[in-house]
Formats: sequence, C-alpha cells, structure tokens
Amino acid sequence: MTKEIESLSDKERAIREKRRHPRQTVFKTALLYPIVEEANLSVENVSQAGLSGRCALSLGLHQQVHVSFDETSFRTAEVRWVNGSRCGLLLEEALPWVPGAEPDANGAFHEYEPRGQRLTVNFSATLVTSTPVLIGTIRNLSVEGMMIEIAGVNEGTRLLVKTRGLDVRMGRVQWSSGGMIGIFFEPRRMATN
Repeated sequence: MTKEIESLSDKERAIREKRRHPRQTVFKTALLYPIVEEANLSVENVSQAGLSGRCALSLGLHQQVHVSFDETSFRTAEVRWVNGSRCGLLLEEALPWVPGAEPDANGAFHEYEPRGQRLTVNFSATLVTSTPVLIGTIRNLSVEGMMIEIAGVNEGTRLLVKTRGLDVRMGRVQWSSGGMIGIFFEPRRMATN
C-alpha cells in the first residue's frame, strides 16, 4: 500500500486523502521564529524603509522584531531607536505603498544625506518579538499550514515561518513527532467595532 501511495502524483494523493486543501510537496528551507510576546503597535509615521510608533513592549536597540499590518503576513524589522514607549523600526523590505524613494544606504557618503519621505499616519499594527531563529525544511504545504522537518519544537508553540517566495505567516504547532512538526496557520482576526 505504501509503494502505491508513493507512486501517485501530489494531486492524486490529495484526492485520495480527502483533505479540504491539497498538500503540495516541497523541499524548501524555512526560518522559524518562536513567538515570545505580541502587542499592538500604534504607528505614527512611515517611510519606505521603516516606521515609528508606540508599543507597550520593552524593546532593545538592534532587536529583531516582526510587524503585521493585516494580522496575516509579517515583515521583519530591526529596532533602531527607543524612547520610552516610542520606537523606530527599520524594515528588511521596503513598503511598496509608501511613495518616494529612499536614499541609497550603500551609496557614497554625503555630508547631508537627504532623508526619505515620511508620512504622518495613525493606524494600528501588530508587533511580535521572538526567540533566535531556528532553521527547518518545509516538506509539504497547503493553504492552511505546512509540515516542517525540525527537531525540538513542542506542540502548541506559536511561531512565524519565513521562506523565499511566501509571506511570513504566523502559525501554531499542531503536532510534533519524529523530527517533524505540523503547523496550522492562524486565521486572520477580524476587527471589532
């Protein structure tokens, strides 16, 4: 029976398994960030490269954090400054919805480098802190989750999963066995009025 199932295509296996969402077999490296704290971030201004705002978490300079504007996908950032509850974050990837161009960080030094365009805003985001990154290998994925080869991650752990070509997503470890974990992506939370 096992040999028969192994010889089937992904689509045929998905039909046979009668799952709600078919799994796609992959072999892709993933970065896993086990979540330590999660809080609201009141964003006060944004530029293509970063943002500033207020957060109740105690953050440290150069700490790696993750920010979500839609509570589904996350962007990795570095804490560049802290002043009480206010903080400034430098994002790994530019925000495409902010107009203007940022100065070239790798360009020749100029005495007065022009500052990137900043927009004053007033909206909420989610800020997440995590433990140091773990590295695993994605074995299969679907719309709702994925199976990752990695040891030492316990059932119930909430984490962010980052891999090339996909959004950084938050999920919970549903099961852990034999050096593999099953992650179920947390559904998007709807805003309440």
